[in-house]
Amino acid sequence: MNDTIERRLGKRIAAKGIYRDPVRSSDSHFVKASGLRWMSLMVLAPIPWAGRIWALPLLTALVPSERACRERGRRHKPLLDVGCQLTL
Repeated sequence: MNDTIERRLGKRIAAKGIYRDPVRSSDSHFVKASGLRWMSLMVLAPIPWAGRIWALPLLTALVPSERACRERGRRHKPLLDVGCQLTL
């Protein structure tokens, strides 16, 4: 499983939130990024011409922020709950 932040700007993007950016952050430096959080379930497949194993996306789900869920009147599902649902 992989969770990715898609950086998106604009007023009309409803599920946007502010998350910790794992690429630009370090142990001592915290960087926040605004965007959409996606969780992907991957299948590991050997690709003969590449000589290695690739992770191919099988199923992807949007994980809205807690604030976005509250504004829309929906129940917030934590990242772990969404991951469990994808694997089931």
